[in-house]
Amino acid sequence: MPYFPRHRDGRLAEMAATSHPVRHDDHGRRRAPRRCEAGRPLRHAALGAALAALLGGVVLAGPGPAVPVAGAAASSGAPASLCPLKTLAHHKGTVNIDFWESMVTANGKTLATLTDKFNSSQSKVHVTLVQQPSYTTTWTKYQAGLSNGQLPDVVQLTSTDLQAITDSRSALPVQACMKATHYGTADFLPRVLDAFKVGGVQVGMPFAVSTPVLFYNKLSFQAAGISSPPATLGQLVADAKALKAHGTGMSLKLDPWHLETWLATANQYFVNNGNGRTGRATKAVFSGAAARKIWTDLDEIVRSGDAVTNLATGPTGFDNLVAIGAGQSGMTIDTPAVLGTVTALLATGKFPNVQLGVAPFPVFSTKVKGGIEPGGSALYISNRVPKVQQAAAWQYITFLDSTTSQATWAAGTGYIPIRTSSTETATVQKLWQTQPGYKVAYEQLLHGLRSNATAGAAIGPYPQVRQAELTTEESMFQQGVSPTKAVATAASKIDRVLARYNQRIGGS
Repeated sequence: MPYFPRHRDGRLAEMAATSHPVRHDDHGRRRAPRRCEAGRPLRHAALGAALAALLGGVVLAGPGPAVPVAGAAASSGAPASLCPLKTLAHHKGTVNIDFWESMVTANGKTLATLTDKFNSSQSKVHVTLVQQPSYTTTWTKYQAGLSNGQLPDVVQLTSTDLQAITDSRSALPVQACMKATHYGTADFLPRVLDAFKVGGVQVGMPFAVSTPVLFYNKLSFQAAGISSPPATLGQLVADAKALKAHGTGMSLKLDPWHLETWLATANQYFVNNGNGRTGRATKAVFSGAAARKIWTDLDEIVRSGDAVTNLATGPTGFDNLVAIGAGQSGMTIDTPAVLGTVTALLATGKFPNVQLGVAPFPVFSTKVKGGIEPGGSALYISNRVPKVQQAAAWQYITFLDSTTSQATWAAGTGYIPIRTSSTETATVQKLWQTQPGYKVAYEQLLHGLRSNATAGAAIGPYPQVRQAELTTEESMFQQGVSPTKAVATAASKIDRVLARYNQRIGGS
């Protein structure tokens, strides 16, 4: 995520109430974590440590220009006059700005390289990276800053924080600066831009964008007689069964992002009012046949033992990938943002029984035209800092989203190059020729339907919404709750979460 509020690609508010993977017996009851033959927990030290290092609530309206809430018109929400570009042009000396970000390991090194390049390319703006250990930490610290005044000039937040930062009225919509500079966006993937709009206004500048993809061990697939990775949810269920029969099975990360993505592939809304894009979300609307089918299929592979589960956050957050490295799982779904680190680990030769394959996210059905919703994060400019620093921040984030920078970013991390011109560079072309798995997530966003459903949902209390999703999904596996009842319960819980949030901020 991305994205549990992660990057995920991303990545989230801590939801884990347990420090162990959620695993179950044939009757859906919780059981102890599975262990390998040597008696050690399901974890390979090198892979687990590297992945754990990789990815690791709302204060409301205050002073500053109002950021549009859902449903506001783009023309009135972000006029060019809001972007104080002239202040930088007239400033004497260097403007120092802070950037709160959450990129570590390979991703952090790539961001540091790009920032060093920006700082050395000119003398007008100098950027200091302030690294947070996770997206959750960044958002928590940002919320505190809304009260104590300790805010960054630029902040990197996940797609799930979009509505909340909009509601905080603390962000200068980047659309204002786009207008002021006649900044062209025709080169951007349209659905990437859509993901960070509220009410038609570009609030955040997309940067580290991802989509969930399927990781699989080609050797496990060969052993099970599976000729190609699953293209649909139904095929995923069948392949999990075949893999299990030949000694592996599937690792299923319990990430609500996946349910939402499956709904998007069926062009189904998660919440009302255009998925929160045309008006504030007030009600969950996913409790129909599609959601019931999704959770029924997942319930089948977990309760049959064809899949083992782990939480998306906390110390078990990467057990699904660790299991592939340890030869105990044949496939899983995760963010391509791990590719830079995973590729480097595989190159060490310590995992000879893994030939990693990357395939598109298995869609709900090929009979329905939808799309993969973007995840990951965007960059936001604070409107609570001096205007000259806002102008400096715009200069920096446009550098990060330039053709060359996005090519470097994609090659170093696994995130999607969000500009078509970046994919035409020698950097990305060479990457895709030698590592075709890096191209998968990009192609998922290049194709597919463009709609509010495929843009993903805009929800203010997203962490609480995903908490409701997660606990209800777990109730199927741990308590034997039927998928039909679980879906209905999740929707009911989310309705209450939305009502409390909207009442608190005065929305409707």
